[in-house]
Amino acid sequence: MLMKILTFGMLIQHCGMKYNTHSLFPTPVYISEINRPFTKKELSFVDNQKNKTNKNFNSFTKDTYILDKPELKSIKSFIDKNCKNYLDKIISPKHKVELYVTQSWINYMEQGEHHHPHAHPNSIISGVFYLNADDKNDSIKFTYPKEYQQIKPEIDKYNIWNSDTWWFPVKTGQLIMFPSSVVHRVDTKKSQDTRISLAFNTFYKGILGSDNTLSELKL
Repeated sequence: MLMKILTFGMLIQHCGMKYNTHSLFPTPVYISEINRPFTKKELSFVDNQKNKTNKNFNSFTKDTYILDKPELKSIKSFIDKNCKNYLDKIISPKHKVELYVTQSWINYMEQGEHHHPHAHPNSIISGVFYLNADDKNDSIKFTYPKEYQQIKPEIDKYNIWNSDTWWFPVKTGQLIMFPSSVVHRVDTKKSQDTRISLAFNTFYKGILGSDNTLSELKL
């Protein structure tokens, strides 16, 4: 299982001058890959669910607890391991806390369809696992929710500090996790294949805070 956490900071040399630029309180985007082909059982199950969907901007399964199905047991195990790793390495709680999957569903996106900008309420970390994606054209785009800016110069060269949006290419077998409050969207699909993704939300189970600071919450 290949995992990487994207952080932003860099050493720059320009016009004979060296300087460091760091990001303060960066938003983590966590990427992992399952590194195995999907089984016939998994692919057959995902294909059959396409006939049991609702329609919004794209189609999504009526079953919104899809990871509870036995056909996806191995995929759920992969996602659970990454939830634990995200919790341990990024959130790093002092007390014993679990980050577990709450709702989960499969999205089917056809050529010409898109997904509007949105965030996920009642969730801590959200994730998208790609069951079929065109790595040359498909991506996920994140938007920084800036309010009205009275002073805003026109940008010459965009970077991670002056951009309102940032996107990542996606591919089959890849998992992307991020804070549920982050606004994200999918632009209009260009290629003819069906983009299939399994999305999920998470929440805490355990004890948050502490009794002596009057912040204890038992979940």
